[in-house]
This record gives sequence, structure tokens and C-alpha cells, in this order.
Amino acid sequence: MTKNTEKPTNYPYKRIIKGLAIRKVPQSKNWGIYLKLEGQKALQFSLKTSDQGEAEIRALKEYTNATALIENGYPLQQPKKRLSLHQIIDELISDYLKLQIKANKEKEARKGNEKYATEIRHWRRIKAFYDDKMLLKELNVREVRDYFLNIETPSNTQLGRIQFCFRNIFERALEYKLINKNNIVDLKNIKVEKKNIEDRDAFTPDEFHILFSYALIEYKTSGKGILHNKMCVFYVSFMYYAGLRSGEEMMGLRWSDLAVNVHDDVYCTVRKGKTEGGSKKNRNVVLDLQANGQLLFVATLKHPTLIQNLNDNDALLYLARNKPKEHIFATKYSETPDYRTTFNNWLKDLREINYLPDTKNFVLYSMRHSYITNAIEKNIPLTLIAENAGTSVRMIENHYSHSSVMSEVARKYLVSNKLEATKNEKPKKELTKEEIQTQKNELLDFVAKEFPL
Repeated sequence: MTKNTEKPTNYPYKRIIKGLAIRKVPQSKNWGIYLKLEGQKALQFSLKTSDQGEAEIRALKEYTNATALIENGYPLQQPKKRLSLHQIIDELISDYLKLQIKANKEKEARKGNEKYATEIRHWRRIKAFYDDKMLLKELNVREVRDYFLNIETPSNTQLGRIQFCFRNIFERALEYKLINKNNIVDLKNIKVEKKNIEDRDAFTPDEFHILFSYALIEYKTSGKGILHNKMCVFYVSFMYYAGLRSGEEMMGLRWSDLAVNVHDDVYCTVRKGKTEGGSKKNRNVVLDLQANGQLLFVATLKHPTLIQNLNDNDALLYLARNKPKEHIFATKYSETPDYRTTFNNWLKDLREINYLPDTKNFVLYSMRHSYITNAIEKNIPLTLIAENAGTSVRMIENHYSHSSVMSEVARKYLVSNKLEATKNEKPKKELTKEEIQTQKNELLDFVAKEFPL
């Protein structure tokens, strides 16, 4: 009876000759090679084929090439990994989750406050911000700075944690030889830009209307880009009207997160993002008619036949029941579309034709900034704004104090002469709920005609 020297595995494994085998790991459909020659470190990498016969042929070729290299005095080297930014972040999260489990065994912590929980949350936000196809060599100074410009102003402690996360990304990429030292971003330069984070501008209603109209009607694209652009319009508009954060909060939103309260108002439950793991794990965001309308545009775009005979709320609730796991702002081409680049392209075009000012610092985060600013100017109580936006009254007071002088309440003190002169003018007629619904239906019809599926 011969001794079985092969190691038992829980996945497909075949020994070809001594020192050479092929195998599959659970997370891949392709076969990989295990190559161990005398005096050399074992090599393991994908053969990039799911066919077993083809995998054996490729493995034997690799064995022949490796033997020839050794005979000519060259050492064997592990092939470079071609990993994306998302894959590197996934590795880091996996490593730190293991460390977290180990630390939690020694000292149990409350959920959300475990050791390394902050770092893991920041890595997940960084991952949600960047396109899933981005390579490490593309993560340059401009891209890193853009991340900081699209988040809420961090404290010095938070800034340090975020820099730690970026440093580890670059170090892991350097370890895998995906980049060289010259590609590592000097994060000290980003710290200097902290003032610019605070100087981001909100869109006025007129500026937002210009952006929305241009993006929906005039921005030129083709192929897959047509669907992507339409989805980006509704993504950006929903941020403007609902105040959610870009990244995890927006991309984590599913149809099942929508519901209707006793007043027949649609609301969404935010389960991912900054509030995740806090004392209030989820938050409910009540949606006005405009925010509700953006969801209906998306529903009509993605599932026209499913909801064609349903009214507004019934359509959204139908998708909540029948498409519960589908992410609202994902497309059939990507679970994490790169809306940021498209948004920046709109801004560039509009600035070139002088429709938007160069002097204003507009970024994707400006949509949330606009929501809070508009709410303050409508004299909505700060406690309600803070609750709906998932922030604190103190943060609003610290960063939006300039808005108070722009509010309707402030006008009776600051422009009393103007109000006195115009008090006899005929006031503008406010639209009724029915008139708003009619306009919304007209826009839905326009979208369907201008952008057929």
C-alpha cells in the first residue's frame, strides 16, 4: 500500500507530478497552480481557465519554464498580483476583522466600538467612493484630495484615522509591487487642504436647475453611458432633495428600505454609512415630493413594466416587496457605478460655457450641503434637520451659521424696507399637491420619450 502524500483539501485538487498540482479555491471559478521545486519557494497563482484539461496543459508549461530558469541560474519569482483598489481594501478589511475577533475574545466590546471598528468603517467608505475597476496606480494626489473634498469636515482625530487607512492601502500595494515609491501620495499635503474641505459651496436652486437640465437633456453620451448618465441624474438629485451622504449611504439604499408612514409620507431607512454601528444603528429619512419623484424616475427606468399600472407610493412599495435586495442606484452594468466622474464632467462642461461659476467649489458632497442649507433657509428646526440628515445640531451650528442670515425669518429684520415696498405686490401662487403631481407626470413622460430603453 503506497503512502498518500497529498494534503487533504475541501476544494478540487489534482497532483500532476512531484512538486506540481492544480487546484481550485472557493472564491474562484478558475484553476490555480501549485509549483514547488527543490530549493525554491512554492509558487501559487491563477491559470486563468476553468477547464481542467487546459489547466493541466498550462501547469506543465509553467513547470517546464520554471525548470529551465533554475537550470540557467535564475531564481523563481511569484508573479505580480494585478489587484484593484477594491481588492486591496477587501484584503485589509479581512485582516483587521481577524485582529478584531482576536481582540474581542480578550476584551468584549459593544457592537460598533470594537477595536479597529473605526478603521474598518473608513476603509468601507473609501471603497464605496471609488470605482470598482480603479487600479492602485490611478490613486493619485487628485483622487485622494477629491475623497477629502467629498466627506464631512473631519476632526483631527478622524483625519489621522483616514490617513492611516490610505497609508495602509499604499503600503499593501507597494508590498505587492503594484506601485513604486513615487506613486505613494504624501498625505501631509492633504492635511493642508483641510480648510478647502470647509469651503465647499452649496448649489442655489437656480444653479441646481441648470445642472439638472443640462445633465438630463444636453449632456452627450452613448452606449452604456446613456443609462449610466440618467441614473447619475437621479442619484445626484436624490442627494439634493434627501440629504443622504454619497458613497455607502446612497449606494447601500435598497428598495426594501422604503416604506410609508401613517401620514402617507414615503421614507427611507439608512442602514449603511456613517450612522452604522452607532447608538442609533439606522435612521429614517422622510422624503418630500421631489425626493420621492427621483425614486419614481429610477423605478420607471429600471422596472417600467412592473409598475406601469401603479400609483406613486404603490409602485415603490411593490418594488420594496418584490425587489427587496436590489440596490436602488446600482445599474445592470455595475453595483457601484462611478457617478462622481460623470458629475464632475457636467461641472466642467457648464463652467466652460459660463453657466456655472468657476469661483464656487462644487463637489458631489455639495448636494448634501445644499439640502441642509435649503432646510435652514426654510426655517426648519435644527433638531429636525439634524435628525433627518443624520448629524448633530452642534455640527449644523458650527458649519452653517452663515445660512441663518439668508432665512425667510431673517428677511423681516434685514430687508424690512424692501418688504415694505413690495408688500402690496401680488404674491406668487404656490403650486398645489395636484399641480406638482401633474408636473412630475409630465417630466416622467418626457424622460420616457427622450431616453427610451
